[in-house]
Amino acid sequence: MHKRRLIIRMGILFLIILLSLTGTGCGNQASNTPTDKGQASTDPIKVGLLVPYTGVFTSNGVDITRGVELYLDEVGWKAGGRDIKLIKEDSEMNGQVGLQKTRRLVESEKIDILTGVVSSTVAYAIRDYVVGNELPFIISNAGARNLTRGDASKYIFRVSFANGQYEYPFAKYMYNELKIHKIVVMAPDYAAGLEKAEGFMISFKEAGGEVIQEIYPKLGTTDYGPFLAQVKDADAVFVHFSAADSIKFVKQYDEYGLKRIPLFSAGDLVDESSLPGQGDSALGIISALHYSAALTNPQNQNFVKNYTAKYGDSPNMFAEQGYVSAQVIVKALGAIKGDTSDKEKLLQAIRTVQFDAPRGPFKFDQKTQNVIFDTHIRKVEKVDGKLVNTVIKSIPNTSDYWSGNK
Repeated sequence: MHKRRLIIRMGILFLIILLSLTGTGCGNQASNTPTDKGQASTDPIKVGLLVPYTGVFTSNGVDITRGVELYLDEVGWKAGGRDIKLIKEDSEMNGQVGLQKTRRLVESEKIDILTGVVSSTVAYAIRDYVVGNELPFIISNAGARNLTRGDASKYIFRVSFANGQYEYPFAKYMYNELKIHKIVVMAPDYAAGLEKAEGFMISFKEAGGEVIQEIYPKLGTTDYGPFLAQVKDADAVFVHFSAADSIKFVKQYDEYGLKRIPLFSAGDLVDESSLPGQGDSALGIISALHYSAALTNPQNQNFVKNYTAKYGDSPNMFAEQGYVSAQVIVKALGAIKGDTSDKEKLLQAIRTVQFDAPRGPFKFDQKTQNVIFDTHIRKVEKVDGKLVNTVIKSIPNTSDYWSGNK
């Protein structure tokens, strides 16, 4: 009897050892690993959203968040048969803070995909960490152009724009069609402002135009008076300012009596979120962007209706970029049935996603993984008592002007 009990105990011990070695039983299998080949985990897919919720671009971060959450609402917070969990972090518009928050999202939250980022400075700061950790990164706004040029990576995608991307065709439109030949350029003295100004000036000079003056105020300037006093007479002034800076600049440009010189801009200046604060000072400004809330395609009409119903505001470029970021994620995950275990298949699914967005046709450049879009030339007008960016011309299939992509 004693020998029989000994044999049974030895058999149980052997079985326990065998189960521990094979990783079955006792809940030892990693929760994000498929139970069978080609079968996705049932755990939520974790998406990190890194945007500023404090600082000069707070409104941009909030609008991107709204766009992301609106689309996830529309699909029931599911993709490829799995739940989506959105984990939000404040970049504070600071590169080192952004890097710290990205580390937390990766190492503590174990996110599957990262999206968001408004500031080019933050985007550059987290680039190496993201790539080193093989994390799919879908940029919702930051136009840091080298991220889809010399520092491009198969892990980095951008749904918004490369700095200079829509400014480049806009400059040629201004020179060739509006006969503007001499111009003053103004932009904030930081990565995005300098890159956008450069993209515009390269194109304007190529067309035969002359840049007679460049002025670069500090980001977050409260009084543009000393800079506006320097503006020389020209055919026009081209600027890039965004968020709170754009409201102050447009109103002060008018107050200083400079509307006698036509004002042209990157579309950020007269974003729908800024128009109410700018008031009639914005009337007549012509800008270029990949989006306008006044577009009449069915996708945008539906987006505007749902966004307004949920938030009580008209959407803007940042909300649309958040919305499109979420669309890319959901459609890519749907294509691979939610199975995120094969990183290469996930990257390929993101790379090849195409659909009709509120802005128009959406797709990635297969070489750079930067977005290709239609550039919309818009003019601020008052329609039914409301300021809107009326689309007066669209330039299709605008990719980055970078010669390395030709």
